[in-house]
Amino acid sequence: MTDIDLENAGVLYSKDVPEDSLLGYLVGIVHHSFKIKQEPLEKIMTKAGLPEDYWPNKPRPIPSFQAACRSLENPRIIETTLRDPASGVDIKFKVEFMVDVLNDGSRQLTRKIHYPESVEASPELKKILDIYVSTTQKEPEKMAKFTYDTKSDSIKRTNLFSDENELDIGSMTDSRYARLVEDFNKRKQCYTERYLKDAWFRMLRKEGAIPWLKNCGSLWFIPKNAKRVVEAFGKIYRAIHGLEGGTWRSVPIIDTEQHREYLKEDIQLEYKDRFKSFLGNIAKTVESNMDEDKRRELLKKHKDKFEESLQKELIDRYNKLLGMNISAKVKDFKLKFENSRLEAAREMLMSV
Repeated sequence: MTDIDLENAGVLYSKDVPEDSLLGYLVGIVHHSFKIKQEPLEKIMTKAGLPEDYWPNKPRPIPSFQAACRSLENPRIIETTLRDPASGVDIKFKVEFMVDVLNDGSRQLTRKIHYPESVEASPELKKILDIYVSTTQKEPEKMAKFTYDTKSDSIKRTNLFSDENELDIGSMTDSRYARLVEDFNKRKQCYTERYLKDAWFRMLRKEGAIPWLKNCGSLWFIPKNAKRVVEAFGKIYRAIHGLEGGTWRSVPIIDTEQHREYLKEDIQLEYKDRFKSFLGNIAKTVESNMDEDKRRELLKKHKDKFEESLQKELIDRYNKLLGMNISAKVKDFKLKFENSRLEAAREMLMSV
């Protein structure tokens, strides 16, 4: 974390550009990893002027557990020396570690051993590794199951091997488990990039931001009335990563006819994407086995909620900003989808 002047960090536009000549800002952000304890980051957010309803969620144990488990794959491959049980020869192996998701609060650690083609392994070693032709274990070998226990706020370990001495699987599991517990205990007291990234995307949604060039990923057009909130995020990222971190860029979008046309294209694409995602969820309701009257009642409830949210988040602000006349009503959406499942869902929505 860098000690910088938050008053001058994250400025959205040059003082030379009159704000009334802008449509908004094009903001690019890269979410680099970080880990900061709660109190220091909350002081930064306060000093940056970020309203509390835009703050990240408080650090929670399950995301901390999940992140700590992911870190067990780093490094994914290590080189180690193991002894051939038959010949007694020490052989340099590469061991690849993998973490499989079982559910939100459980992960499974496995390993896969690779040995050099130049080494002649004994039949006994090949049998242990289940290797007969290639130089890699056919299937990953289960090491342990890790589970977050809510009552004790700790990680429980269940060994999945039968012989702890077989190719050092017990000691390898011990070292990975110790790392996991240490990392988890640090993370559960800290904000990480995941929390701030989630807060950033919630803000984008609430302030009616839209992607600049579809599928670009990290570039967003943000209407000018969100200036105070967006600038606060910029100050926070600069405070975390420093002025030279390359994590934040902003460009003012001047109110020109060409820029208005770009935004009209992008808002139509965003509208279509949101509608497509909504229809994907509606299709599940359409295909479900429930009473027809109950289905229609539920569909109408979903439709009304979608239209209200879309009107508030996008339609009202861009109709005003760009002089458009887009409707948030499902019945007024004219574009068709090639996917027959989505079209069926839309037809059902039209009828309620």
